[in-house]
Amino acid sequence: MYSINQIVVATDMSPISAYAESRAALLARELGIDSLDLLHVIDTLSLKTLGQLVQASEQAEHKLLDSCREQLAEIEKRLKDEYSVSVTTTALNVGRTHTDIVDYAKLLNAGLLVMGVHSGGVIRDLFIGSTVDKVVRMAPCPVLVVKQQPEVPYQRVLVGVDFSESSLRGVEAAMSVAPHASITVLHAFAMPFQANFSLSEEQTEAYLTEIEAEKIEQLEKLLAGFESERLSIAVEPGSASAVIREQIEALHSDLVVIGKHGTSGLEDLLLGSVTKEVVQYAECDVLMVV
Repeated sequence: MYSINQIVVATDMSPISAYAESRAALLARELGIDSLDLLHVIDTLSLKTLGQLVQASEQAEHKLLDSCREQLAEIEKRLKDEYSVSVTTTALNVGRTHTDIVDYAKLLNAGLLVMGVHSGGVIRDLFIGSTVDKVVRMAPCPVLVVKQQPEVPYQRVLVGVDFSESSLRGVEAAMSVAPHASITVLHAFAMPFQANFSLSEEQTEAYLTEIEAEKIEQLEKLLAGFESERLSIAVEPGSASAVIREQIEALHSDLVVIGKHGTSGLEDLLLGSVTKEVVQYAECDVLMVV
């Protein structure tokens, strides 16, 4: 069973990152983890640009670093005061942001990496190619993308499964990250060969019912090793990304869990198309498992 013993939260010290910091602390407290690790990376290019704009570049760099250290200390104090969670390490790195975040998670053998990302609006269309996107592609551990201000532990979790290996890990991760939540395990399916045949409404309904029964049986086999009253299953026709988004709204989910890659066997440098759409457009937090 997947378990989390170390949480790394990467922050750019923006308001949305404050959501990620708070969620990481809330998770640490709920999971009985004594502390978490806090990381801020100053992008090398940004630092170089600052040096070009300011004549006394070395002095400006020192001021920037001192300011970042002060902000990190304030974050550390806030998390301790509000959540009674200590910060084991507070790291300030200068480098390539996404590379340093991934390397730091590897160095600490993190069980979970937490980051903030904007939800909705034009910002969501900028996700592809962003720091979060690059981190998700390269991360060695599950990545929790936080979009909302956390107020309570996760209550209603939706896990999208496609019967790939990551599906099982997704269920395990959901149970670990949300130990007291109700969890719905969802599979979306398309009707095979629908475009090749002209079926009556009655025939289509019978065909869908048969496929649904098969998928339910597969889900029950997938979950056979989990003895938990918190788990329920759902099977719905339609495209996976659309069905997941509909079910998030219908179930009022506060977290959706999905694999980085599906059954298509995409390479590690790519995210599955369903995963990309869910991360971009879901209003709730998203946990991606490797």
